[in-house]
Amino acid sequence: MNNEIIIVCFDINSILEENQVNQAENSEELMESPNRILNNFFYNHKLSNMEIKQISDSELNYKFYLNLPGKTLFQIRILNNLSFIHDISLNADSYIIFINLEDANTKEKIKNIIRYMLDSCCSVDIKTYIIGLHKDKIIEECQKEELEKLFNEDNLNYDYFQTKYIDNENEHFCLYEFIENKNYGNKKFFKKKIEEYKLKEIIEKITIETYEEKKGLIFEPSIRNFIEKGITGLEASSCIIL
Repeated sequence: MNNEIIIVCFDINSILEENQVNQAENSEELMESPNRILNNFFYNHKLSNMEIKQISDSELNYKFYLNLPGKTLFQIRILNNLSFIHDISLNADSYIIFINLEDANTKEKIKNIIRYMLDSCCSVDIKTYIIGLHKDKIIEECQKEELEKLFNEDNLNYDYFQTKYIDNENEHFCLYEFIENKNYGNKKFFKKKIEEYKLKEIIEKITIETYEEKKGLIFEPSIRNFIEKGITGLEASSCIIL
């Protein structure tokens, strides 16, 4: 479906082999748990026809619509069992992985996820968004430079974000509201450095960038609308996508 965006989120604490038990007890309580992160994200967003559905023991799906040019259906599918190939991962428009920057096992876990993706998901072509989270000090082996070496070794097509995790963070610049409501917000957000983005802003940015990549568009803050990639300056006002 051309007006559908599929984002697959790999749980870094996934089962990786048949008959393996969960790698961490109470994994949903962990800082990097995608279930908890996305539940909190959607709790703070009033999105059209929002639906959460357990597809199987290993797949949880979040479905919602955004009023971008044309009403667009988004699905974010969390996978927590990587002992087999999921059909949905082969149809994804982008991937997300949340990682814990205070966990000494993170590098080994991310290596396993990347290996799975390269073997099973054609991830060379699909953008992978990796979001590093920390509450306190980032450990040495999870410093940005160290992790990016790891990502680059496999020629992963990725963007990397890292941000401080704050429980029940409600205050943020809502990109969805900025796009949909002509009177909301302030264009200064788009001048922020990526390092200053909050977690909810990062998730919003990922969904919008995935939309842009699939449609060949780019959001232009000055006119609060999408234009075709490559259009600049005065041309933008005459190339609004409705």
